[in-house]
Amino acid sequence: MSRSHLDVTAKMKGSLLPMLGCVLVLSFMGLAAGVSAAPPGESWTRMGSHLIHLALGLGAFLITFSTPIESGRRFIPGLILVVFLVLIAMKVVPGFGHESHAATRWVQFGPIGLQPAILLQFLWPAALASWAARDPLRLSQPPQLLRIAILFGLLMVPVLIQPDLGSVVILAVVSVLILLFAGASASLLKVVIPGILAAFIVAMFLFDHVDSRLANFFANETGHQQARAEEAFAAGGLLGVGPGEGIMKNGWVPEGDTDYILALLAEEWGLFGTGLVWLIFVAFTYFGLRAARCAECRYGAILLVAATLIISLQAGLNMAVVSGLVPPKGLPLPFVSRGGSSILALSALLGLAVRAALEKRRTKVPVSELFQWTESNALV
Repeated sequence: MSRSHLDVTAKMKGSLLPMLGCVLVLSFMGLAAGVSAAPPGESWTRMGSHLIHLALGLGAFLITFSTPIESGRRFIPGLILVVFLVLIAMKVVPGFGHESHAATRWVQFGPIGLQPAILLQFLWPAALASWAARDPLRLSQPPQLLRIAILFGLLMVPVLIQPDLGSVVILAVVSVLILLFAGASASLLKVVIPGILAAFIVAMFLFDHVDSRLANFFANETGHQQARAEEAFAAGGLLGVGPGEGIMKNGWVPEGDTDYILALLAEEWGLFGTGLVWLIFVAFTYFGLRAARCAECRYGAILLVAATLIISLQAGLNMAVVSGLVPPKGLPLPFVSRGGSSILALSALLGLAVRAALEKRRTKVPVSELFQWTESNALV
């Protein structure tokens, strides 16, 4: 092993370890907030449930981290097909999909509920990163980009009809960013931005809840859930009322232990606590992108960027929703909200991305000659 490779690996670990440390801190904060938000007498039950989710996430991380990269790249398209078929079956097979909040997003396996669409947050970025890394010339060929766009559109159809527009938007934005980081021309935005705006307009006509949420938001009409969240922020003030001392839990803020966990954190930990959550996600993003710059192989560089961005963007959107800055959308705060499907998918993506980022380069061409934002020139 060359000295330059050792130097690159050491520099990468100097970014990967803090990045994973951010995830660990967020997980403990979510556990503490979830236990605090539990109804009287259910604290141990909620703690056990949350610990199971975190244990499953750790298991998913270790499995993907220990899987050989080429094996993972071969299996992922098949897993995407399985998820696609499950999503279709949820709508066409009576009793297979479980409906909640006017959306068919869940599949029940005994006491365990799973959101198959969330798994695409792991599988699709991994597949797209693999597609872009295998042949960088694809990124400058409009027919190739059109094919991948059509494939993405077909994959999102069963997600849209659940309906789950938020997941589609997140995956679409992350997909564009992945392609741009991988080397696609910025002129791609000239097509993507009008396409996203057109998709929103179509969604307003197809889905009544999208139309009503947007209309209420632009009319400055605060809904019940958002009003309660704002009350929690106001009650917390600068330093909060103290851990476990909040009075707006137990259903006062709807979805307070899941999508709106930030509101309960704001009440008990105040602006200081919510600011700390925000800073941890900023640090996660910084260290993730910094580690990606050190990657020696194309796949590792692109995939680590993808994993960092999908987690950071979801966190930013969740915090913007809870703060009332954007229209409401049911969305967990990564690693903080009590959401087993989200923790499982994002942990698996992180494990695969970290493993890929640590891979040695197999070609004669340094990755920095292909991606100008990277810096690795190590030889195999």
